[in-house]
Amino acid sequence: MKKAVLLSLALSLSLPLGAAFAAPSPVQAASPAAVVQQKQAAPAVSVQKLAIGTVTTYDYGNIKMYAYATNDPLSDECYALESKDGVVLLESTILTNNIDEWSQFVKTLDKPVVAELMAYHPNGYATYGKHPIYATPHALQSWQPGGGVYAIVGNLEKAFGSAADTSMPTKAKKLTAGKDITLAGIRFHIIDAGDDAYSVEIPQINAVYRHMMGSDVHNILASRQQIAQDIQTLKGYQQKGYDLILTGHYKPEGQEAVAQKIQYLQKVQELANTCQTKDEFQQRVKEAFPNYQGESYLAMTASFLYQH
Repeated sequence: MKKAVLLSLALSLSLPLGAAFAAPSPVQAASPAAVVQQKQAAPAVSVQKLAIGTVTTYDYGNIKMYAYATNDPLSDECYALESKDGVVLLESTILTNNIDEWSQFVKTLDKPVVAELMAYHPNGYATYGKHPIYATPHALQSWQPGGGVYAIVGNLEKAFGSAADTSMPTKAKKLTAGKDITLAGIRFHIIDAGDDAYSVEIPQINAVYRHMMGSDVHNILASRQQIAQDIQTLKGYQQKGYDLILTGHYKPEGQEAVAQKIQYLQKVQELANTCQTKDEFQQRVKEAFPNYQGESYLAMTASFLYQH
């Protein structure tokens, strides 16, 4: 089955799951204490092709970040942050072959994994070893029966069968939105994302992690309120001047992508307020952004915005 078909199937199965993309609460901005005070030097970037996915290394000197592009049908992306004191994993992925490949790569770093920061993609967490799992209470709840992430994973299992690793933690060390946590000498600032999990600011490399963005990809937008809040959040990214925006479904991007996504969201907001039907909305968005990927995401957005 082709990737595009698998993606469409996986996402269409998630369409009824309104709770998984409930209208978000106000999104918390990063605290002033987490602002990077000095301009981060540009990292040395290198790319390594693995058997399935690709690892891009961002070498900042004292810290290295590894971004693993799974090349799976969902375009999952997960990360590892390395210092002299060890490795911190940020997110996992869904397919067993990717989890195994990523785990083997992490072992080649020859540093202890001191923690796993899991948010939207905690699957296969145990493959990486017996390390503390960190999550906000809200994220942990979303992984359990009745939670949004749990429901989506159940539908992905229907799409991918035994190729999917559906294991998720039942307990985790508590992260608190608005607070910092230092792991392996790397500071992480936890941000309330207003949805199923949380975002993470990494001041020492002037980066922020959020679930979705992608400069040329449609996003899942559960309500008109969320569109407005996402615009404000991304404008906050501009004010903060992050060098990298990390996401769970796209390669790391910079400020140019933030500006492009704001323009996209503003146009989607305009069309959501003027189009009368779901079909009209989808057609007008496609006309405005003909080269955008992720039409299944757009279909989900249309279903949420035009429920009556």
